[in-house]
Amino acid sequence: MRAADVPSAGGAPFGSAANLRQDALRTVPMTKLTAQGRTLAQGVINDTTVFRRLPTQQFECDADLYAFMLDYPELVINMWEVMGVTKVKLTRIGPSSFNLDDGNGTTGKIHILYRSPAQHVIYAEGNYVGSMFPRSIRGRCVVTIRHGQGRSADGRSYMQCRLDSFVQLDNLGLELIAKTFHSTLGNIADHNLKEITGFVSSVHQAAETAPENLERITIKCGRVPEQTKQDFLVIAERIYDQAMGRSGLSSRSVTGAPSTTVRRPVTLEAAPR
Repeated sequence: MRAADVPSAGGAPFGSAANLRQDALRTVPMTKLTAQGRTLAQGVINDTTVFRRLPTQQFECDADLYAFMLDYPELVINMWEVMGVTKVKLTRIGPSSFNLDDGNGTTGKIHILYRSPAQHVIYAEGNYVGSMFPRSIRGRCVVTIRHGQGRSADGRSYMQCRLDSFVQLDNLGLELIAKTFHSTLGNIADHNLKEITGFVSSVHQAAETAPENLERITIKCGRVPEQTKQDFLVIAERIYDQAMGRSGLSSRSVTGAPSTTVRRPVTLEAAPR
């Protein structure tokens, strides 16, 4: 899917207007979900407390790297943990399922219902217990992420992604609260998405100029299998080779000594706590 195929919403790229919600519904690939996936998604979509379309994000990134980090979010979270910028724990419990604990009162499960080169559909359910509300909050959400790749005039690779979310809350009265603070909650979501895509872009830049920095962080990620880490580093090495204009072997192996090539230092920037 080309980046140009990620449609904008015209003059209103985000919000809860009925036309945006209908546009989002048309893009949910219900017929491609499993029977269980359709049941989960339809249950949320048919009784949505809050709908939100976040602004389309465009950022420099290799398509394979973006897809890998989207399919292996536990590696991203573990990298943040190694960097000391998050308390979130994300544990894979199945081929497409995860346990989540954000360290601040939110726990839940995440399931990837559908994935393709152009779109991911994610279902999550969880519970919040904390100081923000006087009682626990339980809810579910369906998130669709549409994405595409493009190239700039100078040949640089970039990605575009657009996120739609359907949120369902159980507790009586929370619908009014959610709608009252919809703008505030939406701004937080917008900011977080921008921070996450910014981190993915910084990983791409590190792969191009200083893959040994990624290697040092990745090796310390003790919550993901070795094979996952090696597959990630192979992608990083390929990006570095392309950036250096090489068509053969890199001057350094994944676990070998750093190249003597002078590289611009890159500092990874992670999403906030």
